[in-house]
Amino acid sequence: MIISVNKFSFKKEYKPSTALADKLPRYRLIDMDNTGITGDTDEDGINDQKDIMLGAKKQLENPAKNIFLEEGETNYYQGGDPPEGLATGEDIIARAFLEAGFSLKDLVYEDIKDNFDQYPLREIWNQAVCDPNIDYRRIQNLEIFFKRNAKVLDILFNASDDRNLNSWLPGDVIFFDMDRDGYSDNVGIISDNTTRDGVPKVIYNYIEPGYTVEKNILKEKIITGHYRFPK
Repeated sequence: MIISVNKFSFKKEYKPSTALADKLPRYRLIDMDNTGITGDTDEDGINDQKDIMLGAKKQLENPAKNIFLEEGETNYYQGGDPPEGLATGEDIIARAFLEAGFSLKDLVYEDIKDNFDQYPLREIWNQAVCDPNIDYRRIQNLEIFFKRNAKVLDILFNASDDRNLNSWLPGDVIFFDMDRDGYSDNVGIISDNTTRDGVPKVIYNYIEPGYTVEKNILKEKIITGHYRFPK
C-alpha cells in the first residue's frame, strides 16, 4: 500500500489568531541551564541559581510548620537550624542555599562580624556581639546581608511587560511586607512553576497559611526586596 503525502504541507510553527492567543494560558518554561548564570559553588554540575531553586522546592515535599504557631517554641536553637518539621521564612532561604553549597549562617555571621555597625543588632536586640545561632534567622539582618552581597533587582513587578516578567528568575530571593505596615516580615524564593498567565510562584513559610507553600503572591503582596545571589 502506498500513501501519498504530496498534497499535504506542514507549517514549522503554529501561530494562533490574535484573539485566540490572548485567551491561551501563558505558562512559561525557563531553561535554568541557559540563563547565563555559570557559578557552581558545590561543583555538582548544576548552577547556583538552579540549585537554590531546587533546594526551595525540596521543602515542599514535607512542608514545615511555621514556628510561631507552635506554642512554647522559643525560636532559638543551638546550631541555628530548627527541627526539620519547623521553619520560618528565613529558614526556607537558609535551607535552600545549602543545596547550592552556601552556608547562610556562616556568611551572615562573617559579614556581621566584619561590619557590625551596618547591622541593627544593638538597636533592635541589644546585642553587643554576633550570635551565629540566630542572626541569620532574623529578617532585618538578611535584608542588609543581601543588599550588601547580592545583585539588587527591580521590586516593581509587571506581569504584562515581558522584559520585566523575564527578570524574575527561579532562585531569586524576594522580601515582602505581608501585613502592609511598612516593614519586611517575610522572605521567599521564586519557583520555576508559574500561574496560567505566566506569573512565577513563590516558595515561602509564613503564619498564614502556617506552613511551607508555593503560591502566587508577587502581584498580591508588597515586594520590599528582590535579590540574586551571589552578585
